[in-house]
Amino acid sequence: MLSLGAPLAAQTVMLVAMLVERRWMFAVMIAPSLVGCLASMLAALQSQKPGAAAQDANDGLPHGSDGQAAASGAAADGRTAGDPSGLSAPSLEALHGLDRDPLLWRVVAPRWLAAPSMRAQVGVGVDGPFCIDLAAQGPHALVAGTTGSGKSVLLQSWCLAMALNNSPDALRFVFLDFKGGSAFSALERLPHAVGSVCDLDLKHAARALRALEAELTRRERLVAQERVSAIHELRRPQPRLVIVIDEFHALKNQLPDYIDRLVRIASLGRSLGMHLIACTQNPLGQVGSDMKANMTLNICLRVRDALQSAELLGDGRAAAISPNSPGGAWVADGQSVTAMRCSPSHDIDSLVSAIGAAAAFHGIDPAAPLFTPPLPSSFLLDAAASMRAAATTSPAGVAVPFALGDDGVGVAILALELMAGNIGVIGGHGRGKTTLLDTLAAMSRNLPGLSVRRSQRIGGEMVTERLHHDAAAARTFHSGSAAPTAPRTLWLVDDADALLDPFAADAHAAAFQQALGDPSTTVVFAVETSKHVRVPEHCTTRVVFPTGERTIDLMDGIPAELLATCDHDDIATSGRAVLLRQGAAMWMQCATVRKSPPNHRLLPP
Repeated sequence: MLSLGAPLAAQTVMLVAMLVERRWMFAVMIAPSLVGCLASMLAALQSQKPGAAAQDANDGLPHGSDGQAAASGAAADGRTAGDPSGLSAPSLEALHGLDRDPLLWRVVAPRWLAAPSMRAQVGVGVDGPFCIDLAAQGPHALVAGTTGSGKSVLLQSWCLAMALNNSPDALRFVFLDFKGGSAFSALERLPHAVGSVCDLDLKHAARALRALEAELTRRERLVAQERVSAIHELRRPQPRLVIVIDEFHALKNQLPDYIDRLVRIASLGRSLGMHLIACTQNPLGQVGSDMKANMTLNICLRVRDALQSAELLGDGRAAAISPNSPGGAWVADGQSVTAMRCSPSHDIDSLVSAIGAAAAFHGIDPAAPLFTPPLPSSFLLDAAASMRAAATTSPAGVAVPFALGDDGVGVAILALELMAGNIGVIGGHGRGKTTLLDTLAAMSRNLPGLSVRRSQRIGGEMVTERLHHDAAAARTFHSGSAAPTAPRTLWLVDDADALLDPFAADAHAAAFQQALGDPSTTVVFAVETSKHVRVPEHCTTRVVFPTGERTIDLMDGIPAELLATCDHDDIATSGRAVLLRQGAAMWMQCATVRKSPPNHRLLPP
């Protein structure tokens, strides 16, 4: 009644003051509000229930007292059971009966013969083993608890329990650990794991979030193509994907631009078999309303104050959990609020190894990674193996591997199609242009049907060398028959700035500009600036080394979106460039190859 009586008393005093000072208009304005407060107070008095007085009395108890915990239980609607502080949990191995066999994998392997299920025993409740079904009670979960409450142990036990019931063909994990990587270091070895990142490498973490968005889109397309409503109705059902995030608030603070991707997963994940488990120390204000609306499963371990508990449970009971009961929690799934205490694994490494052995017994290969680490600072190319791989993808034999490409999610070897037109390499001194030409020369040296030439400026003079000449191809070409399918000549030109000058009049410039328009010749030229480069007249493919100056990089053709991901490491790393071809752009790391004995001779201009 204090909350209603205080405003009533305050407005009464104000009305009396206005009447004493004869401010009739202000008194008239206050009177309706005074009448409303009086009516609300009378209505509350009439509707007050017997249990309300007991609740008001409990409001005066000190925080954390036994009386408050009892009052929290009494305030529940009859669906609350037990107290997590009084529960004692066995180890996860004992809970699942794994301690009955010295070879744990022999207990795990038969479990995967049953139908996949997201129902997992994670600990004990008042009535015995306690199970959480992420698919039925979720599809997403929010876990909260202060430091030392047992959040990380709960996440580990929960993931292990799900892995015990589902083979890697039915369940996959992605771990996002923003607590330095300590929480999921052991779980990374699970055959179910398709990715694990931590906050020590934010580029890697951003790749994981982009990969998750790409996976969501892929599953949407599968469902749309087969005209079904959910992923499990597909002819070839996809495995469920559980994304586990420890310290969600740190992810939100360090990668705020990527939170929308997680919100989209929370909105669409139920029908697409994608589940989120977000863990945080303080749930107040950390999870947006759009995301929280789809998180129907709330697990609250010990928190510091009743407000944090009320955010997930509707009252402050989790604040009364004893600090001597790590792993104790209240679980609210929208229908009931139940006490539980999670069971920790006494040897998590042995249990992970047993799950891996069970996968090997079933002949299940480890799941393919959902994303890869970022580009390395250097990349050594095996010429023989790379050329064999290129030959399988290009029947004409004119795809030359030269770099490692990064599409923002995964990395793969890039190859240049020599029939696709000229190639311009743009970058400052020391960025790796000459190394790129060396790599192309080494990789194309022994290609059949191709003559390779290399020009570079030595002592102020442009010197041209013949690196490889296919005499048989030349005879076939000059005999009057049809030209070979591969380009007849590959010309690698370094320091070509002066040759592109439209006012250049020397013989080298004339031959160079004529070769740019010759369809039987592919010219790969390197310049320091793009001042005289015309696209697509001079080249259809460009390799641009960023300078760090935004205006120059934009003029060279690097898209603003890609340039926004460029940092100091990209500028400082030799050979780091952007490949622009066919309207697409991606980061790449130029390859180097092992030196081979030279096999060339000087040619006249």
